[in-house]
Amino acid sequence: MGQLMIDRQQLQDARQDLGRKLATWRKARHLIQDDLARQVRSSRSTVAMVERGRQIVDRVFWLQCESLLSAQGELITAYDAYRQMEARHSVEKAEAARRARWGVMADRVLGAGEPEVEMVTGVLPEDDPMGDDHPAGTASVDEQGKSSDVIVDMRRRSLLASIAAVAAGSGLLGLTPSTASRRIGAGDIARIEAVTALYRSVDYEIGGGALCAEVGRFAEATSVLLARADTGRWTTNLATAAAAARQLAGWTAFDAGRHSDAGRHWLAAERTAVSVGDQQLAARIRYCQARQFQHLRHNHDALTTIRLAHDDLGPEATPALLAMLRGAEAASLAALGEHAAAATALQQASSHFEDIDPAHEPDWMRFYDRGELLAQYGRVHRDLARHDRRHASSAVEWTQAAISAFGPQNVRSTVLNRIGLCSALALAGEPDQAVTVGTAVIQMGQRLSSRRVRDRVRNLSRDIPQDTRHSGLADLWHTVTCTFPAPA
Repeated sequence: MGQLMIDRQQLQDARQDLGRKLATWRKARHLIQDDLARQVRSSRSTVAMVERGRQIVDRVFWLQCESLLSAQGELITAYDAYRQMEARHSVEKAEAARRARWGVMADRVLGAGEPEVEMVTGVLPEDDPMGDDHPAGTASVDEQGKSSDVIVDMRRRSLLASIAAVAAGSGLLGLTPSTASRRIGAGDIARIEAVTALYRSVDYEIGGGALCAEVGRFAEATSVLLARADTGRWTTNLATAAAAARQLAGWTAFDAGRHSDAGRHWLAAERTAVSVGDQQLAARIRYCQARQFQHLRHNHDALTTIRLAHDDLGPEATPALLAMLRGAEAASLAALGEHAAAATALQQASSHFEDIDPAHEPDWMRFYDRGELLAQYGRVHRDLARHDRRHASSAVEWTQAAISAFGPQNVRSTVLNRIGLCSALALAGEPDQAVTVGTAVIQMGQRLSSRRVRDRVRNLSRDIPQDTRHSGLADLWHTVTCTFPAPA
């Protein structure tokens, strides 16, 4: 492929230029860093790091700065240009690495990011996170849906077929105890990690329900390999790769509503990670277990699991892992009615988040961004609002911010948070907006393969009073309960 067209120094220069622009506009408005941080709900240290080009943070931060400083579009334009440069660099780097690893087989795997645009077309409109006040916006989702669903399905099938071809070509599928007795080397482990990463990218974009069976077969094959192969000095590396594959298999099963399979994969993953002393990966697996407990409303079990993960991390704890665990802890505490403790846990999550340095975090923690943190704020405030409606407006605000931070590339997380936004709007006494958002998420939920999304849509009925005098809300409640009935 040749030398990369964009190198790391160019990215660093662009970050520093973006930071200088922010500092220039801040000073022009006669604000100190503390003033800016307070008004955009960040910290002075984050503002300082951004202005020095050491951090970028997310688009929500830059939109807030753009509005606050009346920067005439300069800040958000520069931020978007940087993100485009960063994305281009990532694609070029991934392509170079893929070709170096797979050679001619690289042509059988879709390029990084290639399916992203068409996968989300028509599934999630790029409009205001409220779902907008424009009825036409909702209609456009429905109008585009049928044709774009065909594109989505073709893209998904093509991507999954390509990944399966790589896995099969590497001898990773169809393993049995009798066929797995072979010597394992660094190349085998690299292939397992590469296939896991490709599957994970699909999960981030469109949800795990679309690939549950494929990932499950692949992950179980890695466990057979670990149990039967001659690993020599590569035992620990293979165990870590197998645990990561089983963790992902558990998450896709959870997303598909196959809770027994999810628990089975996570138990195997946890045991494997702990056996080789990888407490960071064990913490990620326990976080997944806790998320399943929360989904099933077993919040005491979720808290126990989260605290075990936190305690066992010890010196291996990183800011991202701590932020992730504290945010999940806050959600369970709020659901259990321990509101003061939930607020404290959220504050701790935010503090840890500000200390994150991606260069010192595990690669699989890249999913935990500001959108994930803001989503936990929205979730906690929705639980608070169910007891005290004065928290409902905050729930709306935090959930809107989370949706903006996720962006169009993460369809499942965005839809889940739009469902939360519908609940928050209903709790806040905004029936018209709740109906607009709710109607859109029902259409989206019917097209996504995630059973978890469907469960969450069904749960909308608890925040919409059955005896409502608002005809739109009454119709929405009826549609939710009829389209997504409770399992028998």
